[in-house]
Amino acid sequence: MYEYNEFEDETLAPDFWTKDHYDDEPDHPLTGKANKNYDPVCYLRTGPPLPVPDAFHQVKAERLQSYGRANGHQKLWIQNSLVLLAGPPKIGKTTIAVALGKAIAQGKPFGGFQLEKQAVGYLSFDDSPGEILATIDRHPDITANTNFYLNIEAQPIDTPQGLEAIENFLIKQRGNGIVIIDSFHAAIRKSQTRDARAIRKLITPLKYVAERAGTIILLHHTDARGNQIADHTQLQAAVSQTIQMKLEQREKGRIIHWKSQGRGTGICRNAYFRSESETHYAPHNPNPLANLNPRDRSTKPILEALQKKPMNVHDLSSKTGLTVRRVQKRIKHLLESAIVTRTNTGHFTCPA
Repeated sequence: MYEYNEFEDETLAPDFWTKDHYDDEPDHPLTGKANKNYDPVCYLRTGPPLPVPDAFHQVKAERLQSYGRANGHQKLWIQNSLVLLAGPPKIGKTTIAVALGKAIAQGKPFGGFQLEKQAVGYLSFDDSPGEILATIDRHPDITANTNFYLNIEAQPIDTPQGLEAIENFLIKQRGNGIVIIDSFHAAIRKSQTRDARAIRKLITPLKYVAERAGTIILLHHTDARGNQIADHTQLQAAVSQTIQMKLEQREKGRIIHWKSQGRGTGICRNAYFRSESETHYAPHNPNPLANLNPRDRSTKPILEALQKKPMNVHDLSSKTGLTVRRVQKRIKHLLESAIVTRTNTGHFTCPA
């Protein structure tokens, strides 16, 4: 018979990995007698154990298949996710967001990406009612029949009332809705957004609603160059996906670059939009040689070599005289920018 020794590993006991290991009626720590009620000293329940629901599910179980997935198709975001859409100040984030919301509400393409037709709820915190209505009035195709809804009297999103309003809208659409919040800083009360715990406390309830009811897009700010998202890095870690926008002004219109980071194999990592007006955004295929940094002396010979014939990393290293490591770094960046593509044989190619 097994004898317990306090110096022995108790996991070796024959009943450790069974329910018999747990004592339903432990003795009172002071009297040594079993107590049927809650212990007033250590506050431990001494009665029969409460039933514990099974929170774990097999990864291919039906319940887990209802959550949004990219399904291998190129998309700007995955359904039922919390997306952070950030850009430099005065880049026209509201203008872009309204055009994006209209495209979603009408089920029309935005910058060449086909969007699923859904009801859109737009929460305006940054602009006055007159300013946001003037932006919407630039779109004559937004009519009374367009499922585009505006809320200019919303409560902050870090209050129960504000969170409930978002959830109620998405539930009313039966999972076929998107909420755009303009913008993150204006939509919250005074909070320590540079504190990691405060950021998690702000974002977690909003992400919980998005995962169960519908997609939520948060407009936010970056630095003037669009390289770094404002506030604590926990903000980027807490959301499902971050999209950083950069603007390039041209003689006719402007070019907007979206760089996406997030989970999911079907998310488009880099997208370029051409806008000659504030209401329409068309796809833009940048000329890789025309948009190179003059100081970058490595990318141009790689692209010129790939435009002649497909090559692998070692072939490129021999052709250009660059080290294998440098070629790998440049190829990785070009792949993310969708300038270079990889073939089934492991070679890289770039259209002329």
